[in-house]
Amino acid sequence: MADETLETSQAAEKSDSAVEQANAPRKKFIDEKKRVFAHRLTGWTRFIAGVPAIGLFITSVVLAVATFIDMVAVTIECVTESATLQTLATQYIEFADIFLLAVVLYIMALGLFTLFVTDEIPLPKWLSFHDFDDLKERLVSVICVMLGVYFLGEVMKGADPRDLLLLGISASIVVMAMTFFVKHVIKGGHDD
Repeated sequence: MADETLETSQAAEKSDSAVEQANAPRKKFIDEKKRVFAHRLTGWTRFIAGVPAIGLFITSVVLAVATFIDMVAVTIECVTESATLQTLATQYIEFADIFLLAVVLYIMALGLFTLFVTDEIPLPKWLSFHDFDDLKERLVSVICVMLGVYFLGEVMKGADPRDLLLLGISASIVVMAMTFFVKHVIKGGHDD
């Protein structure tokens, strides 16, 4: 009786093994279809990142052009009304800050587009994006510069010394936090 049970068990195992072998090509075919479907779906959904990239690009162009038009108007106004050099310098620093914001938006647009849609855009080496961390690093560095330009603008305006002190401390804390973030979070995982 024990021999019969053993033989039945072995026969069932052989039968299961034969069924698995017979179904292996079918299972492989189904797995391949799933893989191809997932690949196609992922390939098309990457264009979702193209929408914010295009929006950021349009925003950066509009902001840059509008700032340029304002800058020309202010320049003409200062020349015709004999404004002081201090006033003109202060306003130009504010324009520089807005132009930097336009550049940040452009860099973000370019980064999203090259990371998600296509990497076929020829970019200079310093502006190439290999992963999302590259984009974050560029963004952080431009934001730090913008904070410095904004602080300089407030100094040029002759802001209250206490307000300047608080602004300087706040900007320094933000720059230190961003530096820490870049050094330990972004580059910490990819030490070269």
